[in-house]
Amino acid sequence: MVKLKEFSLVILAALLLSASFAPLSIWFSAPIAYALYLKILGDGKRPILNSFAFAFIANALILSWSKTFVGITPWLLLSLLQGLYLIPVGLVARYVKSPVAWIAALLIVDEIKSYFPFGGFGWTRVAFSQADSPFTGLLPIFGVMGLSVATLVFSLAIFSPRRAVILSLISLALISNAPTTQTNVEGLMRVRAVQGGVPERGLSFNARAQAVLDNHIAVTLEESSPTDQLIIWPENAIDVDPIQNKLVSEKLDLLQQDIQTPLLAGAILSDEKLFNAALLFDENSKVRSTYIKRYLTPFGEYIPLRSLASAISPHASSVTDFSPGDIFVSHQIGRYKVSSVICYEILSDQIMRESARSSEFIAVLTNSATFSGSAEGKQQLNITRIRAIESGRSVISVSTTGPSAFINYRGEVGENLGDGEVGSIAASVELRDGQTLATQYGEIISSFVILLCLAFIIFSLSRKRGQS
Repeated sequence: MVKLKEFSLVILAALLLSASFAPLSIWFSAPIAYALYLKILGDGKRPILNSFAFAFIANALILSWSKTFVGITPWLLLSLLQGLYLIPVGLVARYVKSPVAWIAALLIVDEIKSYFPFGGFGWTRVAFSQADSPFTGLLPIFGVMGLSVATLVFSLAIFSPRRAVILSLISLALISNAPTTQTNVEGLMRVRAVQGGVPERGLSFNARAQAVLDNHIAVTLEESSPTDQLIIWPENAIDVDPIQNKLVSEKLDLLQQDIQTPLLAGAILSDEKLFNAALLFDENSKVRSTYIKRYLTPFGEYIPLRSLASAISPHASSVTDFSPGDIFVSHQIGRYKVSSVICYEILSDQIMRESARSSEFIAVLTNSATFSGSAEGKQQLNITRIRAIESGRSVISVSTTGPSAFINYRGEVGENLGDGEVGSIAASVELRDGQTLATQYGEIISSFVILLCLAFIIFSLSRKRGQS
C-alpha cells in the first residue's frame, strides 16, 4: 500500500511537469511538480527508482510528439534516456537528506543533458517550461540557467518554506544589484515570413521537393509587398540544391525579377557532402552569404551507431547523414546583420549567444512537417520565446507548416500563423544593439553555478560521512 501511494505521487508529479509544456503550457505546474518530486525524495524509500520513473513518465508525455511518424520504439528510447539522467539525483538523495543538494544535482544533470550524448538533447530543460513565468525577467541577466534556478527555488519554497526564505532573499539581492546591459532600438525592418506548407506531412514531406519550393514561391508572389525589406523562408523550403539544380535556379531568378527583395531561405546543399543551410539571395537572386547548420539533430540529420539504430527502427536506413558547418555566418541586409538559426540549434546556448552578439535580430528557420499536428511546434515556439528574452533580440520563427511567429525581445508573440495554415505574416521588426549580461557572460554564469552546485554536493556528502 505504501509503495502504491509513493508511485501514485510519482505519476502525479510527472503529469504536473508535462502540463507545464505545450500544449497546456501551465508554467506554475513545473515548480509544483518539482516540489512534489522533492517531497518524494525526502519521504520515499526508493529515491533512485522514483527519480527514474518521474523523469521517464514526464518525458514520455512531453515528447509524445516524437512518435508521430517514426513509431513507438524511438519515442520510448528517447524517454528512457531522459529518465536515466535523474538517477544521479536519486543517488544524492540516498546519501544526503538536503533538498538544496537535490536541487544542485538537478541543475547539474539538466546542464549535462544539453551536451551528452551525441551533442545532447536539452528540450525538456527546467527553464524551457517557463516561457510565461514571472521569473523570465531573470533571463537577460542570468540566462536559461538563472531561470532554472529560480524555478527550482520556487519549488523549494513550496516544499520547505523555511529553507527557501534565505535563498529567496539572496536571489532578490542578486537581481536588484545586477547591472543589466540593456538592448536599444537601432531601427526597423519590414520583414515577411512565408509559411508555404508541404504537399504531404510526415517523414515523406520532402518527397516532392519541387512542390514545397513551388508552394513558397506561390505564396510569396501572392502576398509580398513593395514595402518588404526582407523575405524569409523556412528550413527545407528549397529542398533541392539551388546552386547545382538549374530548374530551381531558374525558378528563383524569375521570383526575384518579380519581387526584387532579398530572400533568406532554408536550403539543402549537396556538393559532395549534404548540408542544411540558410542562404541569402539578393535582388538579382545571387547568393550573398551562406550559413551551414552546425548543431545537427542526432537520429534526424545523421545516425549515430547506425547499425544499432537500423536494427531498432526501419526509418534509420532512409536517413542520409548531413555534415555540420564549422563557422558562424551572419547575413548583411543594408547596414544591419541577421543571424539565421536552424531548428534544433535553438537548444544550443552557445549558438544562441553567438547569434545575438553578431546581429540585430535573429531568424529561426525550422521545419515541423515531420511532427505536424502535434505539440512539437508549440513547444519549440516557447523555447524560442525564452531565447528572445534572454538575448534581448526580436526573433522571427518561420516554419514550413507552422506555427510561425514574430516574437519581440520581451518574448511576446505578435503576428503568427498556426499549425497547418498556409500564408505569410509581415511586421516591422525592431533591430536592437547592445548585449544582455546573459549573452555576454552566459558561459561564465553557467559554469559558476555548476561548480557551486558540485561543491555543495561534495560538502554535503563529506559532512554526512563525518557525522556517521
